[in-house]
Amino acid sequence: MGKKKRETLKKEQTSSPAVVSAGNKDGFSRVRENLLLGVLVLYVFLLGLGTLGEVFEVEWILNLPLFR
Repeated sequence: MGKKKRETLKKEQTSSPAVVSAGNKDGFSRVRENLLLGVLVLYVFLLGLGTLGEVFEVEWILNLPLFR
């Protein structure tokens, strides 16, 4: 029973630093993910705004240069 406990402990010790360092390995990927998420949110917002303008015929939305 002591041997299995030691093997489990060894696996936990060796895997923990790898997991931690993999998260900090590439800081640019986190920035890129946040940027892509921001672009996606902006796209969905503009898509919804245009849809509202078309469905409810809101003139000020339809007159925006983006939707002409």
